[in-house]
Amino acid sequence: DGTLDGVLLACLALVPLAAFEPVLALPAAAQQTAAAKESGRRLVEITREPEPRPDPAEPMDFEPNPLGGPPFIEIKRLSVTWPGADRPAIEGFDLKIQPGERVAVMGPSGSGKSTLAAALMGFLPYEGSLRFGGVELAEYDGDDVRRTVGLCSQDAHVFDTTLAENLRLARTKATDDELVRALRWAGLRDWFDGLDLGLQTPLGEHGRAVSGGERGRIALARCLLADREVLVLDEFDAHLDSATAERVLRTAAAALEGKTAVIITHRPLPDGVVDRTVHLRPPVPAPRDAPLSALLDLAPRG
Repeated sequence: DGTLDGVLLACLALVPLAAFEPVLALPAAAQQTAAAKESGRRLVEITREPEPRPDPAEPMDFEPNPLGGPPFIEIKRLSVTWPGADRPAIEGFDLKIQPGERVAVMGPSGSGKSTLAAALMGFLPYEGSLRFGGVELAEYDGDDVRRTVGLCSQDAHVFDTTLAENLRLARTKATDDELVRALRWAGLRDWFDGLDLGLQTPLGEHGRAVSGGERGRIALARCLLADREVLVLDEFDAHLDSATAERVLRTAAAALEGKTAVIITHRPLPDGVVDRTVHLRPPVPAPRDAPLSALLDLAPRG
């Protein structure tokens, strides 16, 4: 008779709406697919990269301090060249670090400060001597070294997940109280107290929900939570003013007690924050005509 039942009419009206709902997710799915493919491509590139410092075929057992605690570190005439570079980033550097000592390493940009951090972590080959407990670092397996030496770098990554999960990358079984204590050590107590979601606060992609200074201190909290015997802080204060950086280091002193700390910085640190300061200077490149000058010096004079 040309009429529709009321129930059928309602179904006809609702079906398009219900069918449209699954379609709404397609643009986001396409975006995530592209991001996943790009992430996969980068991971494949990383797996194909050669190891910067191959581990020894028969590494020594890593026991640089049989009595426990941080080892004595001795560096003599250290030269480090990055793979593919034509000249060293560090050349002829000397340093001795006593167990439990806090040493600031200062230097201008390009002086090799981050290169020193990478060498201490066992990431790079080197010439000269770099000894932990009297044994060359190159004799140890790199993973064993990094179970003793922890790094907080200026470009430490913050993942698109919660604050708690970012911190637990350092120690998966850490309790909430231990996470909060690490944040306090890193000078983030007031910031944390102002978070509505606390440890469940999402940090956003690349840590966009936090400032550069907060991101650096979250990385510091993660490093302190890992509880390594030797800590290398590579310009963690790059986004902090001098007063805040000093306050953070004084707050972190409790976590650094009894540990060796190498604090790499571009500005002076006040007395009481570190035991001493050493200076790292860029290698002096030879003049381009140095080989020619040397040959001319050897030439007979007439």
